[in-house]
Amino acid sequence: MRIAKVFFNAVDKVNEFFAKLFAWALFLLVLTMTYEVVSRYGFGRPTLWSYDVSYFLSSLMVMMGMAYTLRIKGHVRIDIFYNKFSARLKALTDVIFTLIFFFPLLYLMIAAMIPHVMFSWAQEERSWVGTWLPIIYPYKTWVTVGAVLLFVQGTVEFLRDLYVVITGGDRP
Repeated sequence: MRIAKVFFNAVDKVNEFFAKLFAWALFLLVLTMTYEVVSRYGFGRPTLWSYDVSYFLSSLMVMMGMAYTLRIKGHVRIDIFYNKFSARLKALTDVIFTLIFFFPLLYLMIAAMIPHVMFSWAQEERSWVGTWLPIIYPYKTWVTVGAVLLFVQGTVEFLRDLYVVITGGDRP
């Protein structure tokens, strides 16, 4: 169990690091949108790049923060019933829903994304929307990396919950 705890803590720390690192994308997003608004409405000269940069930054922030959000139990759940459950029943509920929904959906998503990322890098793919035509293979990469981090964190949370279900003890 000691090795598992070390692994669990390492995964937690990696995901916390990425979440806090890329939370700064919000600051850059605010600057980008402020610049666009002032440029567009103050000077009548909208930018060609702000739309692309804004969705790149917002996706970077969201995708790299999802695993940490799972760790701190920040994702939406139906708390009306869940909060009344014992720790063991909460863990059992999480185990069941992780097996039924989380693992299959994340697996399918990642399996579908990897060939697209590889193709995108091979072709040095660019966005076909607008006139700026920015490269999008980094975007596709961090979306996939974020999904993989979420899958790994989900696996850790699943194992923690399974431990509680089996032993009735505290989460490791």
